[in-house]
Amino acid sequence: MNHDTPLRRAAFYLPLVCIPLLALQACKEEATSPQPAPAPSSGQTPSPAPAPQASQPAAITAGPISLKIPAGWISSPPSSPMRLAELTVPDPSGDAARTCLTTISIAGGDVASNIARWEGQVKDASGQPAKAQTVVRDIAGMKVHVVEIRGTYQGMSDPAPLPEWMMRGAIVESGPQMVFIKSTGPAEGMTRITEGWNALVDSITRN
Repeated sequence: MNHDTPLRRAAFYLPLVCIPLLALQACKEEATSPQPAPAPSSGQTPSPAPAPQASQPAAITAGPISLKIPAGWISSPPSSPMRLAELTVPDPSGDAARTCLTTISIAGGDVASNIARWEGQVKDASGQPAKAQTVVRDIAGMKVHVVEIRGTYQGMSDPAPLPEWMMRGAIVESGPQMVFIKSTGPAEGMTRITEGWNALVDSITRN
């Protein structure tokens, strides 16, 4: 007897048809599913995220006074315990030796002797102490002696004289102890930051 009926033939061929269809569906799902990012190849290290930049303060407190930091000036921890604050303005050339440095400190002595001390640090063309140009101003109810001296400068920490240099200073009569603001750098650079210097002095307030 022939048992090969149409029903049995259908049952025999049905798995042969379904298996390829199921395999095709699985391939489609694999192709459309999200793939994990490839691991870095041997010897490569992922680049670290850039470190956040430290924000600059808008103002500084120096003993009995406060000052606003001019745009482009950088506040740094004082490099000497004798200083209350320190500001720098880098030279556009990138030469660190031509950076304009401003220091703020408290010292004793009268105004005239301190200006004479500053003059002794700057020599004119004949090698003599250069003469300071001094203007006395009233800022926030305090007398401020603003000084400018040009010539060859040599501070206590400078190993050699620095020609064509400039010193600017402001002596603030803020009480029993005066506050000294001293800025030095190449004459060209100091001229370039004149606006910032004027803004720094103008911003002086009593705490």
